Amino acid sequence: MNWLKGWGLALSLMLPAVAAANTALQAVMKRVDAGEPVTLAVIGGSITTGYAAQPPRENGWAALLARSLGPRVRLVNAGVSGTDSAAAAHRLQAQLLDAQPDLVIVEFGVNDQWLDPAVRGSSYEALLRRLLTAKRAPAVVVLGLTQQGNQPRDATDLQLQLAAHYGLPALDFGRWMQARVDAGTDRWAALYDEPVHPNATGHQRIAQALAETLRRPAADATRPLPAALRGRAHEFTRLHMGDTLNPYQSHGFMRGGAVHPEWPGQQPGWVTTQDDAEARFLVWGSEVAVFHAESEHHRNLEARVDDGPWVTLQGHVPERRGYLGWHYRVVGQGLEPTAHLLHVRVKRDTWAGSGRPASMAAVMTAGLLPPALRASAFEQTTPTGWPGLIPASDARLRWAGRIAPAATPDAKLLVWSGSELRARFTGRELSLAFSSTHWGTTHLAVEIDGRTLPLAVPGNARTTWRLREPLGDGEHTLRIVKRTEAPMSELVFHGLHLAPGGTLLAPPPARPLKFEFYGDSITAGACNGDVGDDQYDDLYPHDGTRAYGALTAARLGADYVGIAVSGIGITATFNELLMPQVWDRYAPRLDAPVAPPDPRAPDVVFVNLGQNDHGFPGTKGQRIAPDFAPRYLAFVRSLRARYPHARLVLLAGGMTAWKDEPAIPRALSQAVATLRGEGDARVWTYTFQAFAYAHPRIDVHTQMADELTRFLQTEVLK
Repeated sequence: MNWLKGWGLALSLMLPAVAAANTALQAVMKRVDAGEPVTLAVIGGSITTGYAAQPPRENGWAALLARSLGPRVRLVNAGVSGTDSAAAAHRLQAQLLDAQPDLVIVEFGVNDQWLDPAVRGSSYEALLRRLLTAKRAPAVVVLGLTQQGNQPRDATDLQLQLAAHYGLPALDFGRWMQARVDAGTDRWAALYDEPVHPNATGHQRIAQALAETLRRPAADATRPLPAALRGRAHEFTRLHMGDTLNPYQSHGFMRGGAVHPEWPGQQPGWVTTQDDAEARFLVWGSEVAVFHAESEHHRNLEARVDDGPWVTLQGHVPERRGYLGWHYRVVGQGLEPTAHLLHVRVKRDTWAGSGRPASMAAVMTAGLLPPALRASAFEQTTPTGWPGLIPASDARLRWAGRIAPAATPDAKLLVWSGSELRARFTGRELSLAFSSTHWGTTHLAVEIDGRTLPLAVPGNARTTWRLREPLGDGEHTLRIVKRTEAPMSELVFHGLHLAPGGTLLAPPPARPLKFEFYGDSITAGACNGDVGDDQYDDLYPHDGTRAYGALTAARLGADYVGIAVSGIGITATFNELLMPQVWDRYAPRLDAPVAPPDPRAPDVVFVNLGQNDHGFPGTKGQRIAPDFAPRYLAFVRSLRARYPHARLVLLAGGMTAWKDEPAIPRALSQAVATLRGEGDARVWTYTFQAFAYAHPRIDVHTQMADELTRFLQTEVLK
């Protein structure tokens, strides 16, 4: 599922009014004719830099055009060889918009021809939209270039279509030139010494054609900015480069490698000559691409996002003889617009042992969308009594987690993060029915046939959500997991609808193990997908399914129960309640009933508390409570009483409290020693080495899951 597809159907935004492009251009040209200072900016690839004109920056088409317009026209040339509109989206602000141009000419017809067709529409359109909606919006002209002979035209025709959609003046240079050739007044061969780059004469012709375009009479009026044709992913980009491109795990890579000589401020990326080099990075967005070097002397890398397919980063390009090139290679597309893990490694190929470098300069991501633009695979429908509803209490639905009874008969209350439903069914349609009296939006991961579809269900509402696209024939698997932590949302699941003739099948088999985690915001996955600082305004990137406990359970084939609340502790809390007050309830509130022990007891119970016992008094300049250790032990004894046969693992870490406050690891060690001294051999302690100073993101959670999985396999489950 491409999460950007159909975003316009779900979008209800006021589109800004912009000055019509022809009017804006006429105003600039009047200033040029009046001898007023004007800033002309151009953005494109090597043709825009003036490549093949001598000297390029002085005699390329942009410089020739600027001089023809007069001495008071200042030129800002943001051409960068080997780049396309996708890379330009990442450099537009710093290299062009910060110069506050009056007139901008956009050229990517040739380089976009080599850009992934699924990307170039969105990326080029994003350039136009960002220019038109800039705080000081310039006049914009689209320059549609082709290679010699006016072929191929795929990228150019798309760009001209977008120019027409936004009412922008445009030059189709291929057609302009072909008309001259057809009239017998010019020759393609006179403009090119090789197929791609125009020579000095070619640059003169481009400048001549542009000068005519700028003088073309037209009239228009102010109008609303039209809706995007190709999506808006590349309006929301993130550049990981230099100090912001740091792997959370690395072997064999070192800081360095070539930097683009025409890219101002670019910092070294990562390079290696080792055959087994690999690195992992934390990134954000719905599209992830690697900007890497290519030449006859480089070798190939390969990369993937999360558990996606491996994609070759073609660093070895024999055609790049004596010339270092650059390429924007998409590694993941149609991703959920949130945090992801990028894995890069040297490709095992014929160049193994060659000592050739493999180099990546940057990671470029797009589609880090604001809430209003996030797509959904589901559409909301109006509930009409839900005839034919398969209730949540149906025995063919398998539940995992601490699932509460709801006030409505046959419904289930989902409170704790990680609460999970699994089912098997036939039919091509699926709808899900919910209601909520809680204020918070509940974010769910709805997994159908292994494909995860996020769903945001509003609080204080009764809603039904229908899958937009029909499923295929045959059997399907369904998994619904609550991502949002308990205090932030409570949701009633009433049941599901299937297509006419669809059937709910026998439930999936139970998982072989069951894990139960008690913790705070670390265990809940709070802020684990946030970009920048921790925040609680938008809980979409707070994903309990990607917290270390849920990841560990998934790796070891265990059902997951997550009893976790941000800010909570044993002796201190940032909220109102302590964990000993709510640990055994259906919800983290005192009016919630105590849940009876599950008929299937957990195999392993984990406790990761203490961060807030240190952090909350620390905000007041105080130390951890002097009775933390005995109260911690008392809580562990409560767990043991509820689960007499479970293995208990007392955890510390994920953040820095255990480093800052020695009383925390000491309390854990004392608890284990006390219980073992009483004959309880089924208790362990483990301290995570992976940690973060703010809330851990999914890279740290992944490392924590790596550690905990190894510990369980070697010490606890053996």
